[in-house]
Amino acid sequence: MTTENFPINPTAFAEAIQELPLSSIYAKVAELRNSIAHLHRSNAELRLFLTESQDPEDEKKEIEGYITENEGVITSIHERIGLLRTELERRGQPSLEEVLGDQNTDQNQDGGSDGLSGAAPGTNGTNGSAAGQRDSSTAQDGEEGVYL
Repeated sequence: MTTENFPINPTAFAEAIQELPLSSIYAKVAELRNSIAHLHRSNAELRLFLTESQDPEDEKKEIEGYITENEGVITSIHERIGLLRTELERRGQPSLEEVLGDQNTDQNQDGGSDGLSGAAPGTNGTNGSAAGQRDSSTAQDGEEGVYL
C-alpha cells in the first residue's frame, strides 16, 4: 500500500512553530535555506542539460515540468521562512538584519531576500549534544576517522 505524503499547510505550520524553542526555529530556517540552495542548483543543472541535450521535445518538456515544479517548491519554502520570521517577531526577537547589520540582507545565498541566516545568533549551527555523543563513542571504540 503506497501513501503519498503532503507538506503541512501554511496555517498548520504557523501553529506548529509556536511551540518550538528558538533554536529549533533557527535550525528550521537553516534546513529550508539548504533545501532552496539544492533546488536552485538542481534547476541550474537541468537548464544546462536542456541547452546541451539532443533529446526529443517531449522529453525536454518533461524536464521543463520538473524545473517548474522546483520553482513552486521554492516559493512554498520562502513562504515558510516568512512564517518563521513572523514567529520570531511575535516572540520579540531582534531581526537578523539588526543582529548582523547589513550583512546578508540584500540577497541571501539562495537568491531570496528573507533576511534570515541559517544559524541563531551566538550559535555555530551544530548540534552540540550529538557532537558530544559522537566524540565519546569514537573514544570508546578506539577508532579514528571522520564521522558524519
